Amino acid sequence: MSIKEKATKISQTYRAASGPRAPKPALRGLMQRLGLTLLACTLVVGVTGSASAGEARDEAAVRALGDSFAKAFVQKNAELRASLFAENGTFVTPVGDFLQGRLEMVKDFGPEAQQAVTATTQAAFSNYRIRFIKPDVAVADALLTVRNVNGPDGTVIPVIPINFFYVAARHGDKWLIEDGRAHFAPAPSNSMTSRK
Repeated sequence: MSIKEKATKISQTYRAASGPRAPKPALRGLMQRLGLTLLACTLVVGVTGSASAGEARDEAAVRALGDSFAKAFVQKNAELRASLFAENGTFVTPVGDFLQGRLEMVKDFGPEAQQAVTATTQAAFSNYRIRFIKPDVAVADALLTVRNVNGPDGTVIPVIPINFFYVAARHGDKWLIEDGRAHFAPAPSNSMTSRK
């Protein structure tokens, strides 16, 4: 008898002596599949959580562009406002002026425009709607409300609502505005303007 035949005979004898096989291999297989399924679900949840955390961080950065624009307006900081744009970005002012590039923006945001800002001027964005076109490109639509600014005739205008739309793109590790469009929004209705 060869060694292989002896090993087969011993194996058969051992199996016969140990009695009928319990369903352990089936249970073990089920447990392994269950474990692998749980591991896969954990990985998917982890990846999804990381993606949504990254998207939330990017959305906050896109919002910060608008908030920084409003803050720089009140601070009369033309350079900071222009620095929020890409080097060759574009901006259409609420009165319809088309500006291209940071240098042109700094000129337009400069002393003449800053005369509108008073000691009590406030500017704040609200109603943000942000949508990511690609992971590194987003569009933002918001309402910029400016309060207590000097009008062209020198009188203080209490509230100016401005619809503000911009396309932002990631440049390295930061977001910048590629194109911005601002348009005067209709004034909120009041007892003088509402129809009966």
